[in-house]
Amino acid sequence: MSQKPCFFFAADQRYFPYTCLAARRVLDLSGAVDGFILHTGVIPSDDRSAGERLLDARIGIIDVTKFMEATNFNRGTHPTLATYIRLFADQLPEFEPYDRIAYSDADVLFNRSIADLCKTPLNAPLLAAHDEQSYFDAKYRQHLPMQPGAPKFNAGVLLFNMPLLRAEGLLERTRQLASEHVYGMDQGALNVAFEGRWQTMHPFWNVMTNYSSQIPFSRCYARHFAWGKPWEPRPVGVEVDAMAVYRDLAKGTPWAGRFSRSWPVKRGLMKNFGRKFDAISGILLNDESANAGRDSTPKRSAPSSPITPTSRCWQFSIPSG
Repeated sequence: MSQKPCFFFAADQRYFPYTCLAARRVLDLSGAVDGFILHTGVIPSDDRSAGERLLDARIGIIDVTKFMEATNFNRGTHPTLATYIRLFADQLPEFEPYDRIAYSDADVLFNRSIADLCKTPLNAPLLAAHDEQSYFDAKYRQHLPMQPGAPKFNAGVLLFNMPLLRAEGLLERTRQLASEHVYGMDQGALNVAFEGRWQTMHPFWNVMTNYSSQIPFSRCYARHFAWGKPWEPRPVGVEVDAMAVYRDLAKGTPWAGRFSRSWPVKRGLMKNFGRKFDAISGILLNDESANAGRDSTPKRSAPSSPITPTSRCWQFSIPSG
């Protein structure tokens, strides 16, 4: 059955410029795929004009402030309502025609067509990437009502299977949990609501700089700058070639000066040294009982076959080059 996909980013006023750059990168790589930037708050006119020129009317820039405010969603102490836009993908009228919806954080830079992500065989309501940090420190299970051994995903890149998601009411459940301020805010709520109902994404689609920098930027399908941001004064963990892409994207915009540094800041030597002891430190940090902390999922080597479902894990082939 043919799928009708789209992708979207969510932003507030502060992140709107970087969202436009990330969206332009997707356009450059992906061809004809419907896309949206959904934002809250009043975007400064200079930023709005620059974003519209950069995206050349190929992406819908939609103000969802009134929609979000009308939901009376209780975000608690979170500084921005825009973070929770993705939790309303089943209610936003812009998404009604689509059955596959890819979401990305603004601090993700793609190296491969997002259409390829949308074409991933998907037999669950959600496709997401394992959160590597949780392998070394699984204390999130102490704070979230999840089963012993339950894996955790990072919500920076997601693919929603909308028919299944709507049928099971999973985002409605997520909103309820988020409004109750579960540990981990929106990401924690997503993990609880989708426990046992998500499929493992190929790890190259969400390569996080804080725990996956051993995979070089050139091999990533999408680099997630979960440590330093490329536009920050100290862009810790941002590779030189990634910064070059941002400079090229930002040319001719009011934001070009934010990427003018000649060399990104590398990780500190102590952090690199400490990474060698991640496994040991994870054992020490994880004070769950031996049985509760043990994941019963069998370990599998990566096969050469495409993604196919098994009982609790999902196989994928590791590309070469």
